[in-house]
Amino acid sequence: MEVEANGLTFECREWGSGETVLCMHGFPDDPGTFEVLADRLDGYHLVAPYSRGYGPTDAPEDGDFSPRALGSDIVALGDALDARYLVGHDWGAVGTYGALAQDHPFERAVTMAVPPRFDALLFAYPTQFLRSWYIWLFQFPGVAERLLRRNDFAFIELTWGVFAPGWDYPDHRIESVKETFRTGETVEHALQYYRDMTNETIHALARRGIRSPDEGQPFDTPTLVMGGERDGCMEPKMLDHVGAAFEESRVLRLRDTGHFMHWERPDVVADEVADWLA
Repeated sequence: MEVEANGLTFECREWGSGETVLCMHGFPDDPGTFEVLADRLDGYHLVAPYSRGYGPTDAPEDGDFSPRALGSDIVALGDALDARYLVGHDWGAVGTYGALAQDHPFERAVTMAVPPRFDALLFAYPTQFLRSWYIWLFQFPGVAERLLRRNDFAFIELTWGVFAPGWDYPDHRIESVKETFRTGETVEHALQYYRDMTNETIHALARRGIRSPDEGQPFDTPTLVMGGERDGCMEPKMLDHVGAAFEESRVLRLRDTGHFMHWERPDVVADEVADWLA
């Protein structure tokens, strides 16, 4: 399924029928990450695009892979699909917050793994600097690209193991993601997301300095924010600040669960998503 939105052609996977839920994937991942929820969410039409520059989806001519640009994609995709609901994991969560800051069509949203206002939280929790080691590594052009491709994308398996310790991921999922990263310039584009995010954070610091994660205009879209207490790349304590970012929200902390919570505890996550959207 192809969708034209925001000047790009998005290749999408889809499952089910009913109310449309736009589902945005993260890194290192692809739209197939949502198949485990699709098997458990009756009465919904899940549409999961490859994000800009990933796999068969177009890359932007201006080379913009910033959170702001991803948010604009999500708004345009929501309009094109007449989607009332939005689910984002990892970078998909980052893009969700970017979309909710704009005029958008979504009535309710769900984010997984990344809390809102991550740029401010990064400075509020020094331990997050250590958990974000890969972000700093990705700032080195050439080096990061070679590392990601080395030994048939062994780095993807490494990150999955660190992000979700103990997760016995299915062989077909890791192979699907590797195949996505073998396609075109997906590697270069995926890394540029992190470089553009870092540049935006540096520019924001130069303008207004370090801000509190509890400051700012709250989002008015009811949002369920999920986090795994064993997430290897996100500090669980950052979830304490979710309430300040929304007029209406709920936080779900999953015990003994890592970054890929929808695969590690699919029944629990699917039930919570279904309850929230309903």
